[in-house]
Amino acid sequence: MTVSELNEQAKSLLESHFPNIEVVGEISRFTRQPTSGHWYFTLKDEKASISCAMFKSTALRVKFIPKDGLKVIITGKVSIYSPTGNYQIIAASMKLAGEGELDAKFSALKQKLSDEGLFAEEHKKQLPKFPQKIAFLTSLSSAAYQDMLRVARDRFALVKIDAYSVFVQGENAASSVISALKTADKKDYDCIIIARGGGSKEDLWGFNDENLARAIFAAHTPVISAIGHEIDFSISDFVADHRSLTPTAAMMDLLPDVNTLLQDLSGADNFLINFINSCFKKCENALNVANLSLKTKSVDSKILKFENDLREGESKLKNFIKFRLSNFENRLNLNTQILKSKAKFFEITKNLVSISKDGKIVNLKDLKSGENFEISSQEISKQAKIL
Repeated sequence: MTVSELNEQAKSLLESHFPNIEVVGEISRFTRQPTSGHWYFTLKDEKASISCAMFKSTALRVKFIPKDGLKVIITGKVSIYSPTGNYQIIAASMKLAGEGELDAKFSALKQKLSDEGLFAEEHKKQLPKFPQKIAFLTSLSSAAYQDMLRVARDRFALVKIDAYSVFVQGENAASSVISALKTADKKDYDCIIIARGGGSKEDLWGFNDENLARAIFAAHTPVISAIGHEIDFSISDFVADHRSLTPTAAMMDLLPDVNTLLQDLSGADNFLINFINSCFKKCENALNVANLSLKTKSVDSKILKFENDLREGESKLKNFIKFRLSNFENRLNLNTQILKSKAKFFEITKNLVSISKDGKIVNLKDLKSGENFEISSQEISKQAKIL
């Protein structure tokens, strides 16, 4: 059997007998390979130590940065590095020692407060749409505080901000926040933001305090909890009126963006102008239609039509009278000419006489002796007899 064969058999034997173990120990000689991103360290207790390795893909899931002296619990398999024969643990997970107890405490308190109704939605207070005055409860020396101020100035510079310096980790964190919260709640703030940047579970543990949770629930002012990063949850998050993923996100959740507001106002202004113009146009069209309808149906319209009919009738009557007068005048002129002709004839013939017998005009030579006849002129008639 060669050395290589021995190491490979030993590796198979260890991995088959210790496929998934949990080991508690203190980290020492921790290193991170710059190129591969793998972690290498030694896990030790008072009497012994063992080499450990955690590959990059697994290390990315660890929620804290390991360092020498930290007491941790790792799970993984026991193996042998065949080229050297060194036996080691290939770590599959890592958490801080004591996290099991903390998780149990967290779950128990969460269940207790939930059963009492402290997380119920009906108790959540509405956040203001346009806050005028807000309070920060955070560490004034933290990067989170500076980030919050910067975002607040960029989004809504009109808001007034008061900052209360509190401890955000350690034994005094909860009592410090409670004191500041009670003070701020007595003032006329539109909202109170409890904020802290990311950290380990132990660093954030102060925000899992029962007394702090009850103080948040009792506050009259809306409270935002912005503790840690997106993956971090605290009891304060559940009991607060609103949970923001980060302190910076709290400003984005609470404060309106003035640039967006201006754009919305501009859009609303254009919309209102167009809407008003449209309404005026519709009203104008409706008035025109109504006016046209009134003109066709109104008394004035009927009177106007009657007047037009009268004018038309008067014109026709005048034309008729004119026509008749013209005909009468023509006939009068004709009769005048006839009368004038007759008068002239009468003047010419007034000295002439006619001879008639028995009402008939006769010739004088046709009369015989002893016959009676009548001699007539235009002015006189006489009886005569042939001798």
